[in-house]
Amino acid sequence: MENQPNSQVCFICGRENEVGLQAQYYNDAVNQQVIAHITIPSRFNGWPGYAHGGIVAALLDEGSFRAIWIDGNFQRTMVTANLNIRLQRPTPTEQPVKSVGWIIDMNESRARVGSEIRLLDGTVTARGEATLVRAPDSFIGAKDWEQLQTNWKVG
Repeated sequence: MENQPNSQVCFICGRENEVGLQAQYYNDAVNQQVIAHITIPSRFNGWPGYAHGGIVAALLDEGSFRAIWIDGNFQRTMVTANLNIRLQRPTPTEQPVKSVGWIIDMNESRARVGSEIRLLDGTVTARGEATLVRAPDSFIGAKDWEQLQTNWKVG
């Protein structure tokens, strides 16, 4: 599986974000999915032993975004326009879970993507479906993107 690049500061994947989750996503080309194995620390409990719903939503959002990079085109930039989530059962803290994302359909300007949080036995704790849209030039200009890229690295 191919590593996806990580930001230095992102809450979910930032390698240097000491308060974040520091998740590493991988491209699973065989199954056309992106995957990260994550242990959510108990400091993100919403209830003792279980992750806060906002943390789960953030993981679903990240898994959705990461799906657009499954083909290795890490230059593609989209932002979440809509995210629908279904919390199916509590997501535990302090034990490994899997964040999975995949493309439902995509073109150059828009993507519909799915995501799940799964226990290691395959039980789904949360599902998401998102619409992503191409980031407008005013959001990330060419000069700014070059500068931002220095904050992203693989591994």
